[in-house]
Amino acid sequence: MALNVEHNLFSAKQIDNIAIISFKKNLIRQLTNLYLKEFLFDYLHEVSDDKGIKIVLILGSPEKIRSKDLIEFYGELSGPTSHIYDIARIYNAINQLILTIHGINKMVVHADNGEVLSLFLNISLACDYRIIGDKTLFQYPTLELGLVPKGGGIFFLTKKIGSCKTMELLLSGKDITAQEALEMGLVDKVIPSESLHEAAIQVARNFSRKPMHLISDAKKLLNFPLDDLAGFLERENELLLESVRSEKFRNRLDQQP
Repeated sequence: MALNVEHNLFSAKQIDNIAIISFKKNLIRQLTNLYLKEFLFDYLHEVSDDKGIKIVLILGSPEKIRSKDLIEFYGELSGPTSHIYDIARIYNAINQLILTIHGINKMVVHADNGEVLSLFLNISLACDYRIIGDKTLFQYPTLELGLVPKGGGIFFLTKKIGSCKTMELLLSGKDITAQEALEMGLVDKVIPSESLHEAAIQVARNFSRKPMHLISDAKKLLNFPLDDLAGFLERENELLLESVRSEKFRNRLDQQP
């Protein structure tokens, strides 16, 4: 498979020993399409196995899905003509995406900017290094939906900020600014938003100069399964599907402006 790709879910190109993957706005909705999903995962596995690639740089979509979009999306999925299987398919696809990114056998750098939903922060937390623009705002619509965030967020957050701070974050209903995210340890670097793309490539270049075997061995030990991410994601599915099926959830969506 060629590493330079233009696809419905993402675009990608190779610069020296760096694979740059740019996700598109329709990523989550399109993950239920088996052909599109498998193409994305095949590409990620190809990059992971390619000995000519040392660093994977993932860029968030510049076209953002906002809290209102997510609430409307859940409204569609839990409507009278929908089936709980549709939601389960999306959750399982997100599980597969998180596990695939987390399991890439390279240094994975993530860069994003603007209004970023918790799901896409969770994708970022599955990576090894995170860069954001100074205008980034992380949004947790957990209170509006009455749902825990999908994508392993609680799994990753408890490792970074502890269980008490994680609970406080989920129940606060507040957005997180770029500076707050840096202070909390959710991201590793904040730079001016207008130079995010160039700065992210430079960070990737800097990492690419390090010994590959050192990066690989360190990553294996850092990701040593002290906890079971796959099992956590399955349990996350169970809790979310139980909530989404409830009448309380339907009523909560109906009350949203």
